[in-house]
Amino acid sequence: MSGVMIKLGVYGLVRVSLDWLGVGPPWWGVAILIAGAASAVIGVLYALVDHDLKRLLAFHSIENIGIILLGIGSAVVFRSADQPTLALLGLTAALYHTVNHAAFKALLFLGAGAVVHATGTRNMEAMGGLVKRMPWTAACFFVGSASIAALPPFNGFVSEWLTFVALFQNRHLAAVGLNLVFILGIASLALTGGLAMACFVKAFGITFLALPRSDAAASAVEAPVAMRVAMVTLAAACVGLGLGPTLVVPVFGAVSASVLGGAAAPVTLGDWLTLRMAGGYASLSTLAIAIALGGALLIPLVALPLARASRRTRDYETWGCGRMVQTARMEYTATAFANPFKRVFDFFYRPTKRLDIEFHPESRFFVERIEYENPTRSIFHDWLYRPALDLLRAGTRVAGAAQSGSPNLYLAYILAALLLMLVLT
Repeated sequence: MSGVMIKLGVYGLVRVSLDWLGVGPPWWGVAILIAGAASAVIGVLYALVDHDLKRLLAFHSIENIGIILLGIGSAVVFRSADQPTLALLGLTAALYHTVNHAAFKALLFLGAGAVVHATGTRNMEAMGGLVKRMPWTAACFFVGSASIAALPPFNGFVSEWLTFVALFQNRHLAAVGLNLVFILGIASLALTGGLAMACFVKAFGITFLALPRSDAAASAVEAPVAMRVAMVTLAAACVGLGLGPTLVVPVFGAVSASVLGGAAAPVTLGDWLTLRMAGGYASLSTLAIAIALGGALLIPLVALPLARASRRTRDYETWGCGRMVQTARMEYTATAFANPFKRVFDFFYRPTKRLDIEFHPESRFFVERIEYENPTRSIFHDWLYRPALDLLRAGTRVAGAAQSGSPNLYLAYILAALLLMLVLT
């Protein structure tokens, strides 16, 4: 559903705004850009403080649809400004990210489903230590996390880079207002990228690393073979879409050209599988990045064994401030990880706090139980759903005045409706 169904809205928006309606005024694209920026930031902010693994991924669907809208909005604005090559670049970035999102989000939901099936819970606070019990799932979930966080050389990095390149071409627009909207889009995409990276450090680390925080997590088993094959296939797709943009981007460029009416190709292909933007705006080689990252990772892998060979080492438990036994209660939690972000964006989350302390009956110097809650408030609930429900309730109260309980009055209603139909026909 997240990978395919929600893309129907993207398809409809592209068909209507760029195909059926033809060239429109710039404010069409401005509206899409603002909606995309808001969707991306709001989605990632709610994902960052959510500890339900599947709901966290659902919030990231809101974020990534916002990123797709940034590309579509830039295409609409550039088309209205008679910049066909830049419009093609924006639409190509949007289509590329649409396919990328389908790949890594399907992978992440499969991984989350395997974890939920193995542990019986969606609460990340009750997980931990699954990397040793579910290594295949952990490895595939890591690839999906790196992809959605737009880390090179995975697929999310390439499509978000193309979106950045499209937005940075605002210098070709004369109107100051349009430039300000594009700057807003650039800032929102940059903020979203940083917060998404932090969110998936939390999602992967709290779910798979450290010690198990529940009996179910301690007894978890790996996903079935068929599910592992599906996850590995999607992980390979994420890597392939990231390393081979020179094979993928021309395909999306051709599709975009058919929608926009035969604009020039937005990219050319260079050495080392390099994407070169038309007009010399930018270039990218994910293969070169992958080789550089691989070399950087190999250096410590080679240097550490050489350094250890000259001295005797022994493995031991991590230092725990003098405590002899380490327990899962000493681990970093999802709540603690998200707390600094909740403080920084306090104006958005508007959290409420509740602290219950139960002392020992014989002495108040000893605490038996502490319960702390710090939930966030949803802007959709407070500003959309609650006012709509209040309006609906007010309307039902007004309509309820017509329900007097008298059968004679109800017969009069029927007679009046019949007479009205006779008059109208």
